[in-house]
Amino acid sequence: MKKIITSLAICLIVLTNHAQTENSPSKSKYAVGIAAGFTTGYGLSYRYQSSRFGTQITYAPYKDSEKSRVSLGLTFLYKLASFENVELFLYQGNHFSRTTNYATYNDVSIFDVFNSNTNPQKYFNNGLGLDIEIALNKHAGFHIMAGYAGYKNFRSINITGETALFFKF
Repeated sequence: MKKIITSLAICLIVLTNHAQTENSPSKSKYAVGIAAGFTTGYGLSYRYQSSRFGTQITYAPYKDSEKSRVSLGLTFLYKLASFENVELFLYQGNHFSRTTNYATYNDVSIFDVFNSNTNPQKYFNNGLGLDIEIALNKHAGFHIMAGYAGYKNFRSINITGETALFFKF
C-alpha cells in the first residue's frame, strides 16, 4: 500500500510541475505601425518577419493646394541575432519619392510655371545597415536603424538613420 501511495504522490508531483511549466510564446510574424526613414520611406507601415527573413512596406500620400507627394518604401530584412528583449537585423531599404508642385489659377491646377523643370521630381534612395528592435512589451517594438545610403538616384552617398514603431498581431 505504501508503494502505491508513494507512486501516486510522485506522479502527482511530476504532473503538477509539468503543468506549471510555461511554453515560450511564439513571436508574431505580422506588425503594423509607422516608420520614418530616408531609405525605408515614411508613413504607415506593414511588416512581415519569418524566423530569419522579413519585408517591410511603407506608404504615405500627401496633397495640399501647392504640391502632392508620395513616399513608397520597400525594405528587406535578415535576422542576425535574437535576445530576450532585443533583436538585431541587417536591412536593405528602397525608397521611391515623387513630388509634384503646382499652383491654382482661376480654379485650374497647373504645374509650377516658375520652375524650369515642369516634370514631377522623382528620386530613389537605397540603403544598407543594421536594425535594432527593442521590445517595449509583448505586442510593441521600437526600431532604430543606421547605415549607408545612396541618395537621390545615387547622386550622393552618406550615412542614414531610420526609425519605426510597430504593433504586432
